[in-house]
Amino acid sequence: MTPLSPHAHGYVLVDRRTTSEDGPDAVDACFLALRDGGWRRALDIDGLQVWLGPRSRLKAVQVHRRHVLIGDWRGGARSLASLIGESRSAIEIARRAVDNGWGRYVLAWIDDATDALALLRDPSGALDCVWWRTGGVTVATAEPPPELDPLWPDHVGIDWTTLADYLENVAVIADRLAVRGLSPVRPGELVVTGAPSVAHEIWSPAAFCRRQRDWDDDPAALEAVVDQTTAALVSGHRHIVAELSGGLDSSVVAAGLVAAGRAKDAVFINYYGNRSEGDERLWAAETAETLGVSLEYAAKAAAAVTIRQLMGPGQSLRPGLNGLDMAYDADMARRAEAAGATGILSGQGGDAVFHYAADPDIIVDRFRRLGPRALSPAWLTRMAHWTGTPAWALACRAFRVTPQSRPEGGHHWSDAEGLPPAKAGQLRALANVQLFWGDALRARQAELLQPLLAQPVVEHCLRIPVDVLTRGARDRALARQAFAHRLPARLIERRGKGDLTQHYGRVVHASLPLLRPFLLEGELASRRLIDTVEMARALDENALIRHPASNRRLIAAALEAWTRTWLARLERRRRQVAIQPRDNALVELPDVARTGEGVAFPESRQQGRFPVETIQGAEEAPQPGPVQIAFDEKGRGPDPGRSVKRASVDIGLGRKGQRPADASLTRLGPAGD
Repeated sequence: MTPLSPHAHGYVLVDRRTTSEDGPDAVDACFLALRDGGWRRALDIDGLQVWLGPRSRLKAVQVHRRHVLIGDWRGGARSLASLIGESRSAIEIARRAVDNGWGRYVLAWIDDATDALALLRDPSGALDCVWWRTGGVTVATAEPPPELDPLWPDHVGIDWTTLADYLENVAVIADRLAVRGLSPVRPGELVVTGAPSVAHEIWSPAAFCRRQRDWDDDPAALEAVVDQTTAALVSGHRHIVAELSGGLDSSVVAAGLVAAGRAKDAVFINYYGNRSEGDERLWAAETAETLGVSLEYAAKAAAAVTIRQLMGPGQSLRPGLNGLDMAYDADMARRAEAAGATGILSGQGGDAVFHYAADPDIIVDRFRRLGPRALSPAWLTRMAHWTGTPAWALACRAFRVTPQSRPEGGHHWSDAEGLPPAKAGQLRALANVQLFWGDALRARQAELLQPLLAQPVVEHCLRIPVDVLTRGARDRALARQAFAHRLPARLIERRGKGDLTQHYGRVVHASLPLLRPFLLEGELASRRLIDTVEMARALDENALIRHPASNRRLIAAALEAWTRTWLARLERRRRQVAIQPRDNALVELPDVARTGEGVAFPESRQQGRFPVETIQGAEEAPQPGPVQIAFDEKGRGPDPGRSVKRASVDIGLGRKGQRPADASLTRLGPAGD
């Protein structure tokens, strides 16, 4: 299998209408390099351009005067063009687009009010979008290709505070960037990239829940929305790989694929662990038989990870934790390539959307909705059995008032102020599963098709109170009822689910010789973002036996790999910009001479050009930063006194698009002896 880059299947949107006079040559050079790398310019609307990667399956279409749709927007009777035509502001355009359609898209246009680029990202988060401005050019992309690194802002760098937040709460990865200088557009957000830029929240789970008062808890309604969403997602793919894990969520999605008449175009695959708790082949086989589909099986290898496997997910702008199960991820990518599949279908997100958690706070939500009727003895008994909480404790809990707020440093979707606690928990779970849209080898090979994370299914389930989603005090009870007539009875009544904790523990155990030095002597440790004493204990063999839950170790390793990869990429970019800066039209420098040239000091008493001496070591790789430049006039001219003039110049990076007022050598001032 040929290694794929994370950006090859993406897009680049660039607004070149206001390119600075000094910038066009450098911008052209970057996009010529992009073209040479297999990218193609799909649209050019008066300087608003869309480029698509060499493996991109995204559509880029002009939908109105200066409005571009990247990806897929699926509406009802109204076209996107008509909705835009009736709108009088950027916010109105965004709201109409979100309220009347769904999909995997970025909608971009030139805002009439500000003449700035406006960017709307779809609420599901399926297609990423980050943007920056430099030299009068505004660039937006899902994954910045290296060819555009010279166009990054001067202050680009690692945001160590955000990276520390990643270590504390991985959900933040889908919410904020740990690369300073690039700005994310969040799911459901509109950003008008003016000066200054302005962000508007058009859609969020909490805002949606606060607005909704009606819901449809008919199981047939849930069945219909899952089937319709699945059919729509697979409609553009001739061949599909579908994962059938043996659990409820993947079985529901597989049933939707069968209902769409597309099972014949799919390869169904089950991955299993070598321990009973991670082996769901019997459940998957029974589901496949019920649905009338063939099923392939693949064992999950518990082999040690390699440095190459670790560094792969680190290439993407957001750390690729979606590919943390590295052997599975690589095998799924290979199978998709072998099958010629352009889509990989899964039931990811079902635990959040259908509500899996046995949360005692469900009683609080129910009591707020029904009052004393919520305290039915029969319901309390079932709830006590499910949650392991005594019935009397649940009854007392119903009267508790717990204000909901966003956890410090967490995903902004966790802001559930005013919502009941179990619904707030569902929102936190939904924030966590946003990671399933992240980079992975299989995501580079084929589009991830995840119906349960699509806007129609998410909104349908967000409307429904949690105690109704779990009616009868069962996890995902409404979903079970909705698909009971299409899936095996044993699966519908099943109480447990597969557990791969032991599997990941064995992967970490086999990988200890690599992980110990990689983490304890790495970048995160050197910056004290991880406690090396605590991590050393966690990487002890005895600790793995006592506490096999090992995701924390693998997550830390993935973040260490990301940090090393991006530090190296940023360093390459600095050297690329620093080498012969006069040749880069975006970089303006004062009149600083290269080795072997002369330099004039206009304020010198003795005019002319003076030789420039090479400083020892200067021929080695330069480190960009402020450089002190001095001119010693001792013994020159009629005044025998000594005068030293100095200036501080950022000779490495220069300044893009403007010349700093204090950087001219003509402003050299006396520095004394």
